[in-house]
Amino acid sequence: MSQEHVGAMNELLAASEEVAAAAKELSREYVLAYELTDGPVDGATVYWQLRLSPEGTAFTLTPAPQADLWLRGDWRSALTSMANSRNGDSESDNSLTPEGDFESFMAAVGEQFAVARKVATIPATFPV
Repeated sequence: MSQEHVGAMNELLAASEEVAAAAKELSREYVLAYELTDGPVDGATVYWQLRLSPEGTAFTLTPAPQADLWLRGDWRSALTSMANSRNGDSESDNSLTPEGDFESFMAAVGEQFAVARKVATIPATFPV
């Protein structure tokens, strides 16, 4: 994700009444962090985070040391899997390894996550 892509998604999330309504159901902020190794710029590690809270949902491109859930893996493999999934390949290999309690995290944020995903998914060309 580029900063421009993140900015566009955050604008959609902030403007959505549906996201705001789902957010109010959360009791606290939850953070999902991605750590993707061997990124496109000199092999540097790429960080993404998704913050879901009663105030709303937002993406950033920074590390999140205190995340509730980490998804870690290789950048190229992760993006290939995401591109395959978006193209309807239900058998795409999810190469991300969760660290933390995935089931509890999704039980807490599942509705907001689903609404945010629907609202903020924008056309993208995956660089893989």
